[in-house]
Amino acid sequence: MIFETERLFLREMTPDDLPTLRAILTDDEVMYAYNGAFSEEEVRDWLDRTMLRYRENGFGLWAVVLKETGQMIGQCGLTYQTPLGEKLLEVGYLFLKEYWHWGYAAEAAAVCKEYAFSTLGAEELFAIIRCTNRASIAVAKRLGMFCTEHFVKHYRGVDMPHFLYRVRRNETLEIAYLADHPEHIPTCASWIYGQWGSQSGGTFEGALRKFTAGANKEEIPITFIALHDKKPAGTVSLWATDSTIRDLTPWMAAVFIHPSHRGFKISMALIDRLIDEARRLGKKEIYLSTESAQGLYTKFGWEEIGTHDSPYGKASLMRKSLEE
Repeated sequence: MIFETERLFLREMTPDDLPTLRAILTDDEVMYAYNGAFSEEEVRDWLDRTMLRYRENGFGLWAVVLKETGQMIGQCGLTYQTPLGEKLLEVGYLFLKEYWHWGYAAEAAAVCKEYAFSTLGAEELFAIIRCTNRASIAVAKRLGMFCTEHFVKHYRGVDMPHFLYRVRRNETLEIAYLADHPEHIPTCASWIYGQWGSQSGGTFEGALRKFTAGANKEEIPITFIALHDKKPAGTVSLWATDSTIRDLTPWMAAVFIHPSHRGFKISMALIDRLIDEARRLGKKEIYLSTESAQGLYTKFGWEEIGTHDSPYGKASLMRKSLEE
């Protein structure tokens, strides 16, 4: 046994685990992120490579065993991956379909995260997740991970958009409700007034009123603030309407990162958090307007549905569906 949690054991896999591993890896639904079920040869190769990692690295994907029954129900562990050319330590998890939605993946992954930081001395831990795999994304977020990269993985003849999620040993980023940090309302107002309001006839007092109204958690408008090294670093808001388009709702707006904190992928974490919030509120779609950042939002599944004249020039009108 490698680890024990409240409900699970994690141990090294052996050739005796081949039948359960086969059941996992040959299930089309389980292997959705791999573009379908594995062949028998691929299953055996997976097990061989897993056991080789134990010898070479001292860790790998471990069998996850349900304490109550002694049955292997999945696999979870740590491997080195190179999604963007640099070797990264990743936590991965795959479970038999009948054991989904019981919190087993998060429970097993949490102990792997602790092992990565406390025993291996890792400074960062990653999860490589297909963009549409919301269940795996939810597990990554329960580990305290933030979305930092978008890339296209070429696998089994298919181009698959992926997100890279990351957590640090001493995480320096927090995405919080502005309502929980009202002392930063004037800061957010000054950012947005300086970036946009001063160019469109707005006033600082108007921006201050808007962010004061957005300092709540239960209904639109809602604002999030990024705290980086405990300092205010950026903001994003969910508004009912755009200043020039009144018949579409709701809107993601006021995405801003302070220059001192740019280059840390904070905008991706803020956008990701706002999408979650819109879903929590039961919204089926969300809109935005941008003059120059279409590429960033496309990564999160927004599509351009038109153009319009904004106070800052010609802008793309973009929409994202929040339904399954």
